[in-house]
Amino acid sequence: MNCMENLKVGIIGLGLIGKQHVEAVARIPGVELAAITEYDSELLSAQQRYLSVKAYSDYKSMIDNEKLDVIHNCTPNLLHFKINRAVLEKGIHVYSEKPLALSIEQGMELTHLAQAKGLANGVNFNYRNNAMVQDMKSRMQKKDTGCCLIIHGHYLQDWLLYNTDSNWRLSAKEGGSSRALADIGSHWFDTVQVVTGKRTTTVYAQNFIAHPVRKKPAGNHWIEYPVETEDGGMIFFEMEGGIRGSVLISQVSAGYKNQLFISVDCEKYSMRWNQEQSDRLFIGTRESGITEYFASPETVDENARRYATLPPGHPVGWADAFTNGIREFYRSLFYGSYKNATPTYSDFENATYIMKIVGACIKSNQSGKWEKV
Repeated sequence: MNCMENLKVGIIGLGLIGKQHVEAVARIPGVELAAITEYDSELLSAQQRYLSVKAYSDYKSMIDNEKLDVIHNCTPNLLHFKINRAVLEKGIHVYSEKPLALSIEQGMELTHLAQAKGLANGVNFNYRNNAMVQDMKSRMQKKDTGCCLIIHGHYLQDWLLYNTDSNWRLSAKEGGSSRALADIGSHWFDTVQVVTGKRTTTVYAQNFIAHPVRKKPAGNHWIEYPVETEDGGMIFFEMEGGIRGSVLISQVSAGYKNQLFISVDCEKYSMRWNQEQSDRLFIGTRESGITEYFASPETVDENARRYATLPPGHPVGWADAFTNGIREFYRSLFYGSYKNATPTYSDFENATYIMKIVGACIKSNQSGKWEKV
């Protein structure tokens, strides 16, 4: 490592995802959680007692009063752009939850600002950091698979199945003009682009809203409200090099809790990965059918070994991939590689490109035509 050690970190937002950031940071040597920010006073007080760090109700006070090296932005979508910009302007490295911002223009502004400031910038697309995803990437890079013929898959959830299911993400003002595609479709496209090393270039999308009107409780009765953002979509796409594929995105598919599934079908064999069985890679051949490989340092490619942190039979899952991504970000800080090397984590530029894919899907749904990213 270079001289950049004992990095001081501040985390903004301590909801479900913020707590995951707290735990991930605690697992990385040389990284110290110095301060936290949360608007919910009860949650802030509880976390301060648990973590024994300085606590602020306002992020501006935290970045003004604390000498921090890195900020983790774990707030709702509406706040991402404002906070990320403020942190960069203070000369602090930033690791943000996705989406980077609510518009492509905002994403581009943040990308240019981070580059101009020479600051490390990351966005949490955690599935790319699973050991088996990295193994798939290595197989593709070494051309062990032969030519890629087609890619297909889905990302299915059921947490918004009923018309009485409600969440801030349903609001276009708070969550953005796209919901399912921006929330989970973005993860699917990022993961596929990491595996193939290719960018998505054109899309044809048919989106849907399962419940145009939903209900939310208000005292002893229900209030109806219109839904503007999609519950899912069926998307055909083409990538660099002419690779074609399809994906189904849905947040209203009963029994599917968080199933991100990818099949990369190549000349020599296919590779199938299911996030709900994230420690396994299924290799399919015409001669032998399906062979199941478990994640471990002994079974994955040497370039993926640092992502396989446990021996076989000890499942590496969502939280492990989450920590891997944050560890990769700090690795680039410790070694200074963020200044001149293509990052292994998603930076602002990549996150903005993912936003462009989602934007092209929304445009295609409206136009009924193939649209360029």
